[in-house]
Formats: sequence, C-alpha cells, structure tokens
Amino acid sequence: MEEENVELRSRRSFDKVYVKFVNLTNRVVEVVWVNYSGLFERYTLLRRKQHIDINTYKTHPWVALDVRTKDRMHIDNNYVYQPIPWKEYCENNGKIYPIIPPERRIIVRITLPVYSLRYWTLLQVRDLLKGPEDIDRLDVPQSLLSDLKKVFALKDKVSIITNRP
Repeated sequence: MEEENVELRSRRSFDKVYVKFVNLTNRVVEVVWVNYSGLFERYTLLRRKQHIDINTYKTHPWVALDVRTKDRMHIDNNYVYQPIPWKEYCENNGKIYPIIPPERRIIVRITLPVYSLRYWTLLQVRDLLKGPEDIDRLDVPQSLLSDLKKVFALKDKVSIITNRP
C-alpha cells in the first residue's frame, strides 16, 4: 500500500469539477475530502452501489475508506482521487467533446484495491486482533510481527473529522 503523501491537502482553485462517486465495493465506504490543512473530513457514507454527486475543485483531493477497518479503497484506480475538469477528462480519455455541458459529471468508481496474498492476510489477522498489543503474543516469525505492526500503525494513523452539518 502507498505511503501517505505528507503534502496531501487541498489548495485554492477556481476550476470547478462535477463528479459522481459510485461505490462498487461490497463495503460501506467513507468518502473523505482532504481539507486545506491536510486533515481528512468525512463528506458522506456510501453503501454498496450507492452514489453521490459532488461539486468540487481541481485541486481538492479525495480518498475513500472502509468505514469499519479504515483501509483505503481505490477511487478511479488510485488511493487518492485528484479531480480534473471535464475538458481535461475528455482529452485524457480520447473522448470528443463538441459542447461541454456546464455541469457534466465525471463518473468516479470506488473499488477494492488488489492486494498481494501476504498483505491481504495481514489485514485479516489485524481485524481478528483486539489491538496492537496482541501482536507480540502471536507465534509467528519476527518479520510477520513487524509487518503486522506496520499494518496496525496505518489503521491507527487515520483520523476523520466528522463535524459536517
């Protein structure tokens, strides 16, 4: 899994972007806006196959997290979604845009990332343990204990601001 970018935060922009986030996972997903300070702010929760229309800006990053485990989901095949305006979207995808509707929405799919079997197993073991203090009680090789501690640290590192109206 990617390391979190220290500089990940929203920046000022006047380039509006209209997106439709669609949850294609079988999990409840938190759609999270990364604010100007780099903090994660919960925008909404999406159940399986739910979607939401969001008006955002080109320099406003978004992430999606499993609400229970806080594992990162893919948004548009990346761990971080950086919105791009409709015209750029069409140019990047080889689409023709004779007339650009003022609020044309870009479909942004939220999907499960493909993990290695080793990483997937670490996530499953993590979810079975009550806390990181239980890791050292496991009778497994030291390298696995070390990796399991890293997986726990990633989960504990995520904090979400939920004070939206």
